[in-house]
Amino acid sequence: MKLVSRYLLSHLGRPWVYIMAGFSIVAVLVDLFGNFVDFMEAGTPLGPVLLYYARLLSTYLPYLLPISLLLALLYAMWQLGKNSELTAMRASGLSLGQLILPYLAIGLLATLVLLGINELYNPEAMYQNRQFIELQGSKRAGQPHLAPNLAFKNTQGRRIWRINLFDPRPPYEMLGVNLTQQRPDGSDEFRMDVGRGRWVDGHWWFENAETRYYDANNDPTGPIEATPSLEMTMLSETPRDFINEIKNSNERSSREILQFIDTHQGISHETRNRLMVDFHYRLAAPWLCFIVILVGVPFGLHTGRRGMGLGILFALLAFFGYYILMGLGLAYGKEQMIPPVVAGWLPDIVFFVLGLVLLRRAR
Repeated sequence: MKLVSRYLLSHLGRPWVYIMAGFSIVAVLVDLFGNFVDFMEAGTPLGPVLLYYARLLSTYLPYLLPISLLLALLYAMWQLGKNSELTAMRASGLSLGQLILPYLAIGLLATLVLLGINELYNPEAMYQNRQFIELQGSKRAGQPHLAPNLAFKNTQGRRIWRINLFDPRPPYEMLGVNLTQQRPDGSDEFRMDVGRGRWVDGHWWFENAETRYYDANNDPTGPIEATPSLEMTMLSETPRDFINEIKNSNERSSREILQFIDTHQGISHETRNRLMVDFHYRLAAPWLCFIVILVGVPFGLHTGRRGMGLGILFALLAFFGYYILMGLGLAYGKEQMIPPVVAGWLPDIVFFVLGLVLLRRAR
Protein backbone atom coordinates (compact mmCIF):
# COMPACT_ATOMS: atom_id res chain seq x y z
CA MET A 1 0.00 0.00 0.00
CA LYS A 2 1.30 3.44 -0.93
CA LEU A 3 2.28 5.87 1.81
CA VAL A 4 -0.42 8.34 0.70
CA SER A 5 -3.11 5.65 0.88
CA ARG A 6 -2.04 4.64 4.38
CA TYR A 7 -2.08 8.27 5.44
CA LEU A 8 -5.57 8.84 4.04
CA LEU A 9 -6.94 5.67 5.65
CA SER A 10 -5.42 6.59 9.01
CA HIS A 11 -7.65 9.66 9.06
CA LEU A 12 -10.68 7.42 8.45
CA GLY A 13 -9.93 4.54 10.80
CA ARG A 14 -9.80 6.21 14.20
CA PRO A 15 -13.01 8.29 13.92
CA TRP A 16 -14.80 5.26 12.46
CA VAL A 17 -13.88 3.18 15.52
CA TYR A 18 -15.12 5.90 17.89
CA ILE A 19 -18.37 6.47 15.98
CA MET A 20 -19.07 2.76 15.62
CA ALA A 21 -18.41 2.17 19.32
CA GLY A 22 -20.70 5.04 20.29
CA PHE A 23 -23.56 3.85 18.10
CA SER A 24 -23.12 0.28 19.37
CA ILE A 25 -23.30 1.37 23.00
CA VAL A 26 -26.45 3.39 22.32
CA ALA A 27 -28.06 0.44 20.51
CA VAL A 28 -27.32 -1.94 23.39
CA LEU A 29 -28.57 0.51 26.02
CA VAL A 30 -31.83 1.18 24.16
CA ASP A 31 -32.55 -2.53 23.89
CA LEU A 32 -31.46 -3.19 27.47
CA PHE A 33 -33.91 -0.60 28.80
CA GLY A 34 -36.71 -2.53 27.10
CA ASN A 35 -35.66 -6.04 28.14
CA PHE A 36 -33.80 -5.68 31.44
CA VAL A 37 -36.88 -6.34 33.57
CA ASP A 38 -37.74 -9.43 31.50
CA PHE A 39 -34.24 -10.82 31.98
CA MET A 40 -34.43 -10.23 35.73
CA GLU A 41 -37.88 -11.81 36.13
CA ALA A 42 -36.87 -14.84 34.06
CA GLY A 43 -33.63 -15.28 36.00
CA THR A 44 -31.58 -15.28 32.80
CA PRO A 45 -27.84 -15.92 33.38
CA LEU A 46 -25.33 -13.31 32.27
CA GLY A 47 -23.72 -15.51 29.60
CA PRO A 48 -26.83 -15.92 27.39
CA VAL A 49 -27.60 -12.20 27.77
CA LEU A 50 -24.10 -11.26 26.53
CA LEU A 51 -24.49 -13.67 23.62
CA TYR A 52 -27.86 -12.10 22.82
CA TYR A 53 -26.29 -8.63 22.60
CA ALA A 54 -23.37 -9.90 20.52
CA ARG A 55 -25.88 -11.22 18.00
CA LEU A 56 -27.92 -8.02 18.29
CA LEU A 57 -24.95 -5.83 17.32
CA SER A 58 -24.36 -8.00 14.28
CA THR A 59 -27.97 -7.55 13.16
CA TYR A 60 -27.58 -3.77 13.56
CA LEU A 61 -24.52 -3.69 11.28
CA PRO A 62 -26.56 -3.03 8.09
CA TYR A 63 -27.64 0.27 9.68
CA LEU A 64 -24.62 1.18 11.82
CA LEU A 65 -21.87 0.41 9.32
CA PRO A 66 -22.99 2.75 6.48
CA ILE A 67 -23.75 5.75 8.71
CA SER A 68 -20.53 5.32 10.71
CA LEU A 69 -18.51 5.12 7.49
CA LEU A 70 -20.20 8.25 6.18
CA LEU A 71 -19.58 10.30 9.32
CA ALA A 72 -15.99 9.07 9.63
CA LEU A 73 -15.36 9.95 5.97
CA LEU A 74 -16.77 13.44 6.41
CA TYR A 75 -14.61 14.00 9.47
CA ALA A 76 -11.51 12.71 7.67
CA MET A 77 -12.14 14.92 4.66
CA TRP A 78 -12.73 17.91 6.93
CA GLN A 79 -9.45 17.32 8.72
CA LEU A 80 -7.54 16.97 5.45
CA GLY A 81 -9.23 20.00 3.94
CA LYS A 82 -8.86 22.17 7.02
CA ASN A 83 -5.09 21.74 6.91
CA SER A 84 -5.01 22.17 3.11
CA GLU A 85 -3.53 18.68 2.75
CA LEU A 86 -5.90 17.73 -0.04
CA THR A 87 -4.89 20.84 -1.96
CA ALA A 88 -1.21 20.04 -1.47
CA MET A 89 -1.71 16.44 -2.64
CA ARG A 90 -3.50 17.52 -5.79
CA ALA A 91 -0.86 20.19 -6.44
CA SER A 92 1.79 17.46 -6.26
CA GLY A 93 0.14 15.66 -9.17
CA LEU A 94 -2.34 13.31 -7.51
CA SER A 95 -5.75 13.21 -9.16
CA LEU A 96 -9.04 13.15 -7.29
CA GLY A 97 -9.50 9.55 -8.37
CA GLN A 98 -6.19 8.55 -6.80
CA LEU A 99 -7.08 10.33 -3.57
CA ILE A 100 -10.48 8.73 -3.12
CA LEU A 101 -9.49 5.25 -4.34
CA PRO A 102 -8.48 4.04 -0.82
CA TYR A 103 -11.85 5.17 0.56
CA LEU A 104 -13.73 3.48 -2.28
CA ALA A 105 -11.76 0.30 -1.58
CA ILE A 106 -12.84 0.44 2.07
CA GLY A 107 -16.45 0.96 0.98
CA LEU A 108 -16.26 -2.03 -1.35
CA LEU A 109 -14.64 -4.18 1.35
CA ALA A 110 -17.33 -3.18 3.85
CA THR A 111 -20.00 -4.05 1.28
CA LEU A 112 -18.59 -7.53 0.66
CA VAL A 113 -18.20 -8.19 4.39
CA LEU A 114 -21.75 -7.06 5.04
CA LEU A 115 -23.05 -9.20 2.18
CA GLY A 116 -21.40 -12.23 3.77
CA ILE A 117 -22.68 -11.42 7.26
CA ASN A 118 -26.21 -10.76 5.99
CA GLU A 119 -26.28 -14.04 4.10
CA LEU A 120 -24.43 -16.37 6.45
CA TYR A 121 -25.03 -15.04 9.95
CA ASN A 122 -27.57 -12.26 10.48
CA PRO A 123 -30.78 -14.11 9.50
CA GLU A 124 -29.98 -16.89 11.96
CA ALA A 125 -28.90 -14.34 14.59
CA MET A 126 -32.21 -12.47 14.28
CA TYR A 127 -34.11 -15.74 14.55
CA GLN A 128 -32.10 -16.85 17.58
CA ASN A 129 -32.61 -13.50 19.30
CA ARG A 130 -36.37 -13.63 18.74
CA GLN A 131 -36.44 -17.15 20.11
CA PHE A 132 -34.38 -16.02 23.09
CA ILE A 133 -36.72 -13.14 23.93
CA GLU A 134 -39.81 -15.33 23.53
CA LEU A 135 -38.19 -17.96 25.74
CA GLN A 136 -37.86 -15.44 28.57
CA GLY A 137 -41.62 -14.85 28.34
CA SER A 138 -42.24 -18.60 28.30
CA LYS A 139 -40.18 -19.00 31.46
CA ARG A 140 -42.20 -16.34 33.27
CA ALA A 141 -45.44 -17.96 32.14
CA GLY A 142 -44.22 -21.41 33.16
CA GLN A 143 -44.73 -22.79 29.63
CA PRO A 144 -42.27 -24.53 27.30
CA HIS A 145 -41.20 -22.63 24.20
CA LEU A 146 -42.77 -24.58 21.32
CA ALA A 147 -44.09 -23.66 17.87
CA PRO A 148 -47.75 -24.83 17.64
CA ASN A 149 -49.73 -26.05 14.63
CA LEU A 150 -46.85 -26.19 12.16
CA ALA A 151 -47.75 -27.24 8.60
CA PHE A 152 -45.19 -28.02 5.93
CA LYS A 153 -45.48 -29.42 2.41
CA ASN A 154 -42.47 -30.90 0.67
CA THR A 155 -43.48 -30.58 -2.98
CA GLN A 156 -40.50 -32.48 -4.36
CA GLY A 157 -40.80 -35.30 -1.82
CA ARG A 158 -44.62 -35.29 -2.09
CA ARG A 159 -45.02 -35.23 1.70
CA ILE A 160 -47.41 -33.20 3.84
CA TRP A 161 -46.58 -32.58 7.50
CA ARG A 162 -48.88 -31.39 10.26
CA ILE A 163 -47.15 -30.97 13.62
CA ASN A 164 -49.00 -30.04 16.79
CA LEU A 165 -45.89 -28.82 18.62
CA PHE A 166 -42.35 -28.30 17.33
CA ASP A 167 -39.35 -27.38 19.46
CA PRO A 168 -36.95 -25.34 17.28
CA ARG A 169 -34.06 -25.96 19.68
CA PRO A 170 -31.81 -29.03 19.57
CA PRO A 171 -32.67 -31.91 19.62
CA TYR A 172 -35.61 -30.55 17.58
CA GLU A 173 -38.40 -32.57 19.12
CA MET A 174 -41.88 -32.67 17.57
CA LEU A 175 -45.08 -33.87 19.24
CA GLY A 176 -48.30 -34.99 17.59
CA VAL A 177 -47.14 -35.52 13.99
CA ASN A 178 -49.39 -36.37 11.07
CA LEU A 179 -47.39 -37.28 7.95
CA THR A 180 -48.92 -38.03 4.54
CA GLN A 181 -46.85 -39.52 1.72
CA GLN A 182 -48.38 -39.04 -1.72
CA ARG A 183 -47.83 -40.74 -5.08
CA PRO A 184 -46.88 -38.79 -8.24
CA ASP A 185 -50.57 -38.74 -9.24
CA GLY A 186 -51.52 -37.01 -5.97
CA SER A 187 -53.14 -40.01 -4.26
CA ASP A 188 -52.08 -40.94 -0.72
CA GLU A 189 -49.58 -43.78 -0.42
CA PHE A 190 -49.65 -43.89 3.39
CA ARG A 191 -50.47 -41.76 6.42
CA MET A 192 -48.67 -41.81 9.74
CA ASP A 193 -49.75 -40.58 13.15
CA VAL A 194 -46.72 -40.17 15.39
CA GLY A 195 -46.66 -39.41 19.08
CA ARG A 196 -43.13 -38.03 19.13
CA GLY A 197 -40.34 -37.34 16.66
CA ARG A 198 -36.68 -36.57 17.40
CA TRP A 199 -33.71 -35.60 15.22
CA VAL A 200 -30.90 -38.04 16.06
CA ASP A 201 -27.65 -38.67 14.14
CA GLY A 202 -28.78 -36.80 11.05
CA HIS A 203 -32.27 -38.28 10.57
CA TRP A 204 -35.66 -38.53 12.23
CA TRP A 205 -36.71 -41.15 14.76
CA PHE A 206 -40.45 -41.66 15.32
CA GLU A 207 -41.94 -43.05 18.50
CA ASN A 208 -45.43 -44.56 18.85
CA ALA A 209 -46.09 -44.46 15.12
CA GLU A 210 -49.28 -45.75 13.52
CA THR A 211 -49.19 -46.23 9.73
CA ARG A 212 -52.05 -46.91 7.34
CA TYR A 213 -51.50 -47.61 3.63
CA TYR A 214 -53.88 -46.63 0.81
CA ASP A 215 -54.45 -47.68 -2.78
CA ALA A 216 -54.68 -45.35 -5.79
CA ASN A 217 -58.32 -44.60 -4.90
CA ASN A 218 -57.34 -43.53 -1.37
CA ASP A 219 -58.98 -46.63 0.13
CA PRO A 220 -57.20 -48.39 3.03
CA THR A 221 -55.36 -51.55 1.96
CA GLY A 222 -54.95 -53.18 5.35
CA PRO A 223 -54.98 -52.70 9.10
CA ILE A 224 -53.09 -49.98 10.91
CA GLU A 225 -49.45 -50.89 11.61
CA ALA A 226 -48.31 -49.80 15.09
CA THR A 227 -44.57 -49.36 15.70
CA PRO A 228 -43.09 -48.25 19.06
CA SER A 229 -39.88 -46.92 17.45
CA LEU A 230 -39.13 -46.24 13.79
CA GLU A 231 -35.98 -44.95 12.09
CA MET A 232 -37.04 -42.67 9.19
CA THR A 233 -33.94 -42.49 7.00
CA MET A 234 -36.18 -42.13 3.94
CA LEU A 235 -37.19 -38.59 4.93
CA SER A 236 -35.21 -35.78 3.33
CA GLU A 237 -36.66 -33.06 5.57
CA THR A 238 -34.29 -31.58 8.16
CA PRO A 239 -34.98 -29.33 11.17
CA ARG A 240 -33.85 -26.42 9.02
CA ASP A 241 -36.85 -26.94 6.72
CA PHE A 242 -39.28 -26.63 9.63
CA ILE A 243 -37.42 -23.71 11.18
CA ASN A 244 -37.63 -21.89 7.84
CA GLU A 245 -41.41 -22.23 8.11
CA ILE A 246 -41.61 -20.43 11.45
CA LYS A 247 -39.12 -17.69 10.58
CA ASN A 248 -40.26 -14.15 9.88
CA SER A 249 -39.48 -12.69 6.47
CA ASN A 250 -36.51 -10.68 7.81
CA GLU A 251 -35.04 -13.84 9.38
CA ARG A 252 -34.44 -15.54 6.03
CA SER A 253 -31.33 -15.14 3.92
CA SER A 254 -31.65 -14.73 0.16
CA ARG A 255 -30.90 -18.44 -0.24
CA GLU A 256 -33.60 -19.36 2.29
CA ILE A 257 -36.10 -17.12 0.50
CA LEU A 258 -35.50 -19.01 -2.74
CA GLN A 259 -35.70 -22.30 -0.86
CA PHE A 260 -39.02 -21.24 0.68
CA ILE A 261 -40.41 -20.37 -2.75
CA ASP A 262 -39.17 -23.67 -4.19
CA THR A 263 -40.88 -25.72 -1.45
CA HIS A 264 -44.13 -23.73 -1.71
CA GLN A 265 -45.05 -24.04 -5.35
CA GLY A 266 -48.69 -23.37 -4.59
CA ILE A 267 -48.26 -19.92 -3.03
CA SER A 268 -50.09 -17.02 -4.61
CA HIS A 269 -48.47 -14.68 -7.13
CA GLU A 270 -48.74 -11.84 -4.59
CA THR A 271 -46.87 -13.79 -1.92
CA ARG A 272 -44.19 -14.87 -4.39
CA ASN A 273 -43.79 -11.26 -5.53
CA ARG A 274 -43.35 -10.04 -1.94
CA LEU A 275 -40.74 -12.70 -1.28
CA MET A 276 -38.82 -11.75 -4.43
CA VAL A 277 -38.82 -8.10 -3.32
CA ASP A 278 -37.23 -9.22 -0.04
CA PHE A 279 -34.75 -11.35 -2.00
CA HIS A 280 -33.49 -8.44 -4.09
CA TYR A 281 -33.44 -6.13 -1.07
CA ARG A 282 -31.18 -8.61 0.79
CA LEU A 283 -28.66 -8.43 -2.03
CA ALA A 284 -28.92 -4.68 -2.67
CA ALA A 285 -28.89 -3.22 0.86
CA PRO A 286 -25.20 -3.91 1.72
CA TRP A 287 -24.07 -1.83 -1.27
CA LEU A 288 -25.01 1.25 0.71
CA CYS A 289 -21.55 0.98 2.32
CA PHE A 290 -19.95 1.66 -1.07
CA ILE A 291 -22.52 4.27 -2.05
CA VAL A 292 -22.02 6.38 1.10
CA ILE A 293 -18.33 6.68 0.16
CA LEU A 294 -19.16 7.59 -3.42
CA VAL A 295 -21.69 10.23 -2.37
CA GLY A 296 -19.84 11.29 0.78
CA VAL A 297 -16.58 12.31 -0.91
CA PRO A 298 -18.05 15.33 -2.77
CA PHE A 299 -19.77 16.49 0.40
CA GLY A 300 -16.53 15.87 2.30
CA LEU A 301 -14.66 18.13 -0.11
CA HIS A 302 -17.30 20.77 0.61
CA THR A 303 -16.64 20.49 4.37
CA GLY A 304 -12.95 21.04 3.85
CA ARG A 305 -13.49 24.27 1.94
CA ARG A 306 -16.44 25.84 3.77
CA GLY A 307 -16.69 24.17 7.17
CA MET A 308 -18.06 20.91 8.41
CA GLY A 309 -21.68 21.83 9.16
CA LEU A 310 -23.19 22.16 5.69
CA GLY A 311 -21.35 19.17 4.30
CA ILE A 312 -22.60 16.90 7.09
CA LEU A 313 -26.13 18.29 6.71
CA PHE A 314 -26.25 17.61 2.95
CA ALA A 315 -24.68 14.18 3.35
CA LEU A 316 -27.14 13.15 6.06
CA LEU A 317 -30.06 14.43 3.98
CA ALA A 318 -28.83 12.28 1.10
CA PHE A 319 -28.38 9.31 3.47
CA PHE A 320 -31.89 9.51 4.84
CA GLY A 321 -33.19 10.19 1.34
CA TYR A 322 -31.78 6.78 0.41
CA TYR A 323 -33.87 5.13 3.13
CA ILE A 324 -36.97 7.05 2.10
CA LEU A 325 -36.52 5.89 -1.49
CA MET A 326 -35.85 2.37 -0.26
CA GLY A 327 -39.08 2.37 1.76
CA LEU A 328 -41.06 3.61 -1.22
CA GLY A 329 -39.47 1.01 -3.49
CA LEU A 330 -40.26 -1.85 -1.09
CA ALA A 331 -43.83 -0.62 -0.61
CA TYR A 332 -44.52 -0.22 -4.35
CA GLY A 333 -42.79 -3.51 -5.10
CA LYS A 334 -44.85 -5.48 -2.60
CA GLU A 335 -48.00 -3.86 -3.97
CA GLN A 336 -46.93 -5.13 -7.41
CA MET A 337 -46.72 -1.62 -8.82
CA ILE A 338 -43.08 -2.08 -9.89
CA PRO A 339 -41.07 -5.27 -10.56
CA PRO A 340 -39.27 -6.84 -7.55
CA VAL A 341 -35.81 -6.29 -9.05
CA VAL A 342 -36.55 -2.57 -9.47
CA ALA A 343 -37.99 -2.34 -5.96
CA GLY A 344 -34.88 -3.86 -4.43
CA TRP A 345 -32.21 -2.08 -6.46
CA LEU A 346 -33.81 1.31 -7.20
CA PRO A 347 -32.19 3.27 -4.29
CA ASP A 348 -28.75 1.84 -5.09
CA ILE A 349 -29.03 2.74 -8.77
CA VAL A 350 -30.31 6.27 -8.11
CA PHE A 351 -27.67 7.15 -5.52
CA PHE A 352 -24.87 5.45 -7.44
CA VAL A 353 -25.65 7.73 -10.39
CA LEU A 354 -25.95 10.69 -8.01
CA GLY A 355 -22.52 9.90 -6.59
CA LEU A 356 -20.96 9.76 -10.05
CA VAL A 357 -22.55 13.09 -11.00
CA LEU A 358 -21.35 14.77 -7.80
CA LEU A 359 -17.83 13.39 -8.26
CA ARG A 360 -17.74 14.67 -11.83
CA ARG A 361 -18.75 18.13 -10.65
CA ALA A 362 -16.17 18.00 -7.84
CA ARG A 363 -13.36 17.49 -10.33
